[in-house]
Amino acid sequence: MHANGATAVVSPAPHEFLVSIKGHGIFSYKHNKSKLMIPLQESIYQLKRIGEYIMGVGDKGRYIKLHLKTGRWRTSSFPTSQRLWNIVGNDSGLVITHAGTQLLVSYDFGQKWNVISLFKELSVRPVIRSLTLFADEIYIGTQIHKQNGGLWKYSLSTKVLEALLYEQEKMVSSIHVDSTYLWMTTGACQTNKGTISFRKHGETIWHSLTSQIEERAFLHMVHADDNIYVCSSKDEYGYSRIYQYDFSHMSLVPVETIKGHCFSAAVSAGDLFLAGGEECKWIQESFKAKKVLH
Repeated sequence: MHANGATAVVSPAPHEFLVSIKGHGIFSYKHNKSKLMIPLQESIYQLKRIGEYIMGVGDKGRYIKLHLKTGRWRTSSFPTSQRLWNIVGNDSGLVITHAGTQLLVSYDFGQKWNVISLFKELSVRPVIRSLTLFADEIYIGTQIHKQNGGLWKYSLSTKVLEALLYEQEKMVSSIHVDSTYLWMTTGACQTNKGTISFRKHGETIWHSLTSQIEERAFLHMVHADDNIYVCSSKDEYGYSRIYQYDFSHMSLVPVETIKGHCFSAAVSAGDLFLAGGEECKWIQESFKAKKVLH
């Protein structure tokens, strides 16, 4: 695989992946071959399928969009020097990304953008680190912030911002919402306090998953094919781990390692593609039975 490492991956079709390769651009991986699709100096930190588009955001406000039917790419930048970590949306044209303490919202697949300023009532505002969308509610995770860090929810219909969970020492690195549960991953680079937590909608009690190895951070979570996979940050030896959730024991089982931070993963027709900061891996065989670690 590519020696420069990767920062984001998405699957546009079965057994095919689009990957952001650091310092080079977006590559297509298909039939065991790779092809440069669009050169970029900035790294993209999330690629997401939204309607008929693949959209991505990353360093220095970079925004990219691929129309899947025409194959046309568009690149532009939001007026910010910050790294954008997440972009979310739906098939109706709603697209949301972030910059600092603001949400950037489009209702026409990214043609025009509106700005929603969050945390206006707070004297010290946390910076947005992660996003996800469920119906008309945006779930927002923050970077580490001792006063107001944690998990928040904003309603597009009522314009109400609500604190769901405060975290003083950890960032909320990724969020997933389904019809039953709210999931999140957290971490802090200086201490081994990474967690994966979930709770049922309407309840206040959070449950945590356990792993035998204490991780500094869990950076990404993938829900696909009735499985859950979680990526960690790299350890003192330079390797991160990819875990599969064991539903019967409510625990995390390591299934693979990768060099550098595991920023992203994608599942497509049973294949697993891992985007690591110093390498990437395409695992085409059944990795459930493969427990070989570095």
